[in-house]
Amino acid sequence: MTNLLLCGLNSYLGRAGLTYLTGEGYRVFGIVRDVGLLKRTMVEDVNATLFSIDLIKRKEAFDNFHVGDLGLSIYFAQIPNQKDQLGVQYELLALRNFIFLSQRNGCNRIIYVGRTYDKSYLDAVESLFVESEVSYTILLKDLAVGPGSSFEGLMDEVLQNKSIYICQRLARIKFKPIILSDLFAFIKKVDWQSTFINQRIEFGGERLMSVNELIHWNIKKFGKHIKYNVFSLPSRTLSIWLNKILYGIDVEVYNDYLLGIMGAQETDNSVWREQVDFTVSPIE
Repeated sequence: MTNLLLCGLNSYLGRAGLTYLTGEGYRVFGIVRDVGLLKRTMVEDVNATLFSIDLIKRKEAFDNFHVGDLGLSIYFAQIPNQKDQLGVQYELLALRNFIFLSQRNGCNRIIYVGRTYDKSYLDAVESLFVESEVSYTILLKDLAVGPGSSFEGLMDEVLQNKSIYICQRLARIKFKPIILSDLFAFIKKVDWQSTFINQRIEFGGERLMSVNELIHWNIKKFGKHIKYNVFSLPSRTLSIWLNKILYGIDVEVYNDYLLGIMGAQETDNSVWREQVDFTVSPIE
C-alpha cells in the first residue's frame, strides 16, 4: 500500500482525485486550506485523511504535518488563467511549499497535473522542481468531460435552457477530450517510481472534436426532451453575460473555458504510449 499525498483539492480535478484514487493500492492523504469547506462541496463521501494546511501562509499546521512513509505526491494545478501573473506567483509559492512538505515526509517523487493550455508558465514550474532536486513529471491533460468534470458542471446548467449561447471563436476550437475517470485510471496504471522521470507528457483522447461538437454531444447524451438552439456569437463578453443575466450561470464557471482553452493545442499521446499499455475510452 502506497501512501499518496494530494494537493489542489479545491479544483474539480483535486476533488475527483479524492474519489478516484482511493483504494486499489493507495492510502490517500490530502491537504487543503479548509477541510470543512471542502467536505461541504463534495457530493461523495471522502475516503481519505485530510489536513487543513495553508500553503501560502505557513502556520503551525504546516510545521506539524507528518505522514509516515510517503511514497508519491500529486499536485493538481489550481490557477484558472495562466495569463494572471499574480496567480502564477501564488501557484509557484504553493507548489514550492508542497515540494518542501513532500520531501520532509520522505517523498521525492511528485506529479504535477495541469492542462494543455497551461504551457506558458511550465518552464517556471520545471525550474522549481530542478532547484528542489525532486523527481517530477508534468502531466498535461486535455479537456475532461463526463461525470465529475467541470465541463459537465457547466453543461448541467446550460442544458436547463432551450437557448445556448457561445462565442464563435470558442465554438471552433478543437480538442481531444478525455473522460475524467480515464485520467485517474491512467495515473493508477503508471509505475511512477520508474517511468517518466523529469519529463513532460500529455494525455488526450482519440477523437478530435470542436467545442461546438462537444456541446451537441452533451445535448444528445444528457439533454432534456426539448429542442435546443445553439447560438454562436461574435463577442466573448456577450456570450458570458447572456448566460449570466438570462440563466444565472456563474461567470467564473464559464470563464474557465472561455479564457483558458482559446490558447489550447492538440495533445500528443505518443510519449506515454511507448511505455504504458492503456486504452483511452472513446467519446461516442
